[in-house]
Amino acid sequence: MKLEWDGSRSEYKTFMVLSLVVLSCVLTYYFHFVLRSGIVFTHFYYIPIVLAAVWWKRKSLWVPFFLAGVLILTDWISPLKSDFLYDDIFRSIIFISVSVITILLSESIEKSQIKLKTSEEMFRSVVESAIDGIITTNLSGNVVFVNESFQKMFQCSEEEVLGESVKKFIPSRLRDKYDEQMDQFRKTGEHQLVGTFESVGLRKDGKEFPFEISLTNWEGDGEIFTTSIIRDTTYRKNAEKTRAILSAIVESSAESIIGMDLNGNVLSWNNGAERTYGYKTREVLGKSGSIIFPPGSDELSYILKTIGGGEKIDHYETKRITKTGEMIDIFLTVSPIKGISGDIIGLSAIARDITQDKAAEKALAKSEAQLSMITTHMADIICQASKDGQYIYVSPSVKTVLGLEPGELVGKSIFDRMHPDDQSRVTSCIKDGLGKCITRSVQYRYMKADGSYVWLGTKGTPISDEGVVTGFICNSRDITQQKNVEDALRESEEKYRTLIESAKDPISLYDENGIFLMANKSGAHNMGEEPADLLGRSLRDFFPPEVAKKQIELIKKVISTEEGLDLEMFVPYSGKDQWFSTSLQPIYGHDNRVHSVQVISRDITDIKEAQIKLEQALKDKDMLMKEIYHRVKNNLMVISSLLNLQSRYIKDEEARGIFKESQERAHSMALIHERLYRSTDLKHIDFGDYIRTLSTDLFRTYVADPARVQLELEVEDVMIDINTAIPLGLIINELVSNSMKHAFPNEKSGTIMVKFKEDGNRCVLEVNDTGIGFPSDIEPDQTDSLGLQLVTSLTQQIGGELELERSPRTTFRITFEEKKVGKS
Repeated sequence: MKLEWDGSRSEYKTFMVLSLVVLSCVLTYYFHFVLRSGIVFTHFYYIPIVLAAVWWKRKSLWVPFFLAGVLILTDWISPLKSDFLYDDIFRSIIFISVSVITILLSESIEKSQIKLKTSEEMFRSVVESAIDGIITTNLSGNVVFVNESFQKMFQCSEEEVLGESVKKFIPSRLRDKYDEQMDQFRKTGEHQLVGTFESVGLRKDGKEFPFEISLTNWEGDGEIFTTSIIRDTTYRKNAEKTRAILSAIVESSAESIIGMDLNGNVLSWNNGAERTYGYKTREVLGKSGSIIFPPGSDELSYILKTIGGGEKIDHYETKRITKTGEMIDIFLTVSPIKGISGDIIGLSAIARDITQDKAAEKALAKSEAQLSMITTHMADIICQASKDGQYIYVSPSVKTVLGLEPGELVGKSIFDRMHPDDQSRVTSCIKDGLGKCITRSVQYRYMKADGSYVWLGTKGTPISDEGVVTGFICNSRDITQQKNVEDALRESEEKYRTLIESAKDPISLYDENGIFLMANKSGAHNMGEEPADLLGRSLRDFFPPEVAKKQIELIKKVISTEEGLDLEMFVPYSGKDQWFSTSLQPIYGHDNRVHSVQVISRDITDIKEAQIKLEQALKDKDMLMKEIYHRVKNNLMVISSLLNLQSRYIKDEEARGIFKESQERAHSMALIHERLYRSTDLKHIDFGDYIRTLSTDLFRTYVADPARVQLELEVEDVMIDINTAIPLGLIINELVSNSMKHAFPNEKSGTIMVKFKEDGNRCVLEVNDTGIGFPSDIEPDQTDSLGLQLVTSLTQQIGGELELERSPRTTFRITFEEKKVGKS
C-alpha cells in the first residue's frame, strides 16, 4: 500500500509502526514455535494498530488485517493442536473493531481541529482586515492582543505593545480615572465604561486624537479579558465642525435662503429671509410660501412643477411681497433637494433683495455660480448592488465624482474599476457585512472615466427580503482631498517641528497653570536645561514668584478670551534685568477650545535700553526747544517794546506808522513762539486759536470805537506747521490791520470778517470787510504798499494762491496746501 509521507516525521511514523508490526510477528513465532505454549501476547498488537489508526486514518486498516492474518496463520500451522484458532479469530475481529473505532474517533477529532483552525483563521482575517482598531487586555490592564489597524492608529508595532500596560495609550491626565475604573471593576466585577463612548488616545509620538470606543468583557480559561473596538473620529469631528460652520454660514448669510416641500410649504427660513421679507421664522414654518408672492401670481405653481420635474430654475429677477405689503425686487435661484434615494423631496430658494442695489447683480450671480458648483461636486454617490457585487442602481451624481454615466456601471461588477490592491479589503468587508447583516465602512481607490484613481469612502448597508440578504445599499463619497490633507498634515507637522527646533527665539507651549508642554532648544538652553527636562515643570521653578505669577495670569487670560497678546515684558532673571518682546497665542484642541498657549519671546534688552536713552534724549530736546521758543518770544517782545518806545520820539506820523507796523509784525511772530512754548507739539500750533488772539489784539490796537467797526471770526481749529504758521501769521497781521486802518475813514461803520477753514486737502484763509473798497486801478502784486508786497511774497513762500474780490465785499482769499496733523 502506498503511503503519503510528509518529510522526516512521516518516515519516523512509518518506521515506528513497521517495527512494532515486525516485533508482533516475532513474538507470535516465539510463543507458538519456540515456547510451544500457544499463548500469544496479543495485547501488544494494540500498540501498532492504535498508532497506525491515529496517524494514517483509514489507510492504516492493513495493519489489523495483517496482524490478524499472521495470528490465524500461525495458529493454523502451529504443531500444537488446540482450540486457540477460534480465540484468535475472535481476537482478530476485536483488532479490526478497535482499529475502525480509533480511525473514526481520530477523523472526528481532526475535523474538529480543522474547523477550530478555520474559525480562528476567519476570526483573525476579520479582525486584521477591520478598519477599526481592536485591542484585548487582561484584568491587570496588560495588552494580550492588537490588530493591524490598532498598530497603525497608535503608530506602534505588535512587539512594542504586547505585555505592556494599556495606560501607555491613555493621556496622562486620564490615567488616574482609568485606574479608578479598573479598581472598581476588580472589586465589583462591573465595568462602568462597558458600552460605546468617546475618549482621547495617545499615539507613540505623543499626540492625542479623539476616538469612539466600544468595550466588552469576556471570560476565557478562568480569566477575565476586555476587548475594545476603537474608531478614530478625528475626521468625523472635523466634518461636524465643517457642517456647523456651513450651518452658521447659511444662518448668517445676507441672502434669503428658504426651503419648501413639493406642496409649497415652508420647511426652513434663515435670518436673511427674516430681514428680506419681514416674517419671523415661527410665523412661516409649515405654512404656504405663497404669502410672499404677489396677489394673482401663478409663479409658485410654476416653480413647484418645474422643480418636481427635476429641473433647476437658474438666476432670474422677480418680485415679492414683504410682511408690510411692500413690493420688492429679488434675484432668485431655485434648486431641487434630493433625498438619500435620489428622489426630489423639496426645493431650496436663494434670493437677494436688489431693490436698492442693482449693482449687486453681478456679484450675486458669481456667488450663486460658486454655490452651485460646490453643491454639485459635494454630491455623494448612492448605489444599490446585489450580494455578488453587481450594480443594480447608480445615482446621477456619479457623473460629477467619476465622470461616468450611471448606465456605464449598471450591470457590471463593483470590482471592475477598483484598484487591485484594495479588492481583498473590500471583499472582506462585504462578506463581514452580509454575513452579520450589519453596516460596514471601507475606503478604496476607484478608476474615473479618464483613467485616474480617486479615493472613495463607502458605507454599505445590507438589505434583506424576509430575513434573506439580497444585496446592499452603498453611500460613497470622494475622500481624495481628505487623504491628501492627511499627507499634507503630516508634512506640515514635520515642517512646523523643524521650524520650531531651528528657531533662535525661545518658543514654548504651556497649559493654563504654566506647566511646560513643549519647549524648543533655544528656550530650554536659555534656562540651562534640555527640552525634555522642562516637560511637566512649572514656570515657578525658574522665575521669581511675582514674575511667574504675572506670566501665568497672562496665559490664563489668553485661554479665557481666546485672543492673542503681544507685549513687552520686564523679567529679572539669573541676576540680571532683561526685557522680552513676547507673543502669546491660543492653541486650539480637538474640541475647538483653547487648552494651551504658545509663547514666543525675543530678548530686546539692548533695544529697550537704547529706547530708554533715546526717549530721555527726546525729552531733553523738547525742553531745549521750549526754552528756545520762550527766549525767541521774549526777544521779539523786547523788540516790539523798543519799537513802541522809539516811536514816542518820532514826530512824523508816517514814520511813526511804519514803526507801529513793524511792532505789530514782531508781535504776531512772538505770539506764534508763545503758542509753541505752551504746546505739547513743538512743531505745530492750533492756528484757529492763534487767529482769534492776533485779530483781537489788532482790533484793540486800531479800533478806538468798537460800536462803529465790528470784528467777526469764523475759524476752524487746525494744527499748522511752524514753517507755514509764521508767514501766514504775518499775512493775517497785514490784511487785518490794513482793513482796520483804511477801510472805514471819516467815522464810517462796518464789519471786518476773518475766515479760516479746511477745504478737502487745502486750507483757505479769507479776510473781507464792508468798507470803502480796494481801488480798481491797483493790483495787489503791483502796488507800492510794503504791506501788500509782503502779503504777495509770503503767499508765494507758502505755495498759496492769492485772490482779490472787490464786490460785494473787499475780499482777500489765500488758498494753500498744508500737511496737517488734524483738528484739535
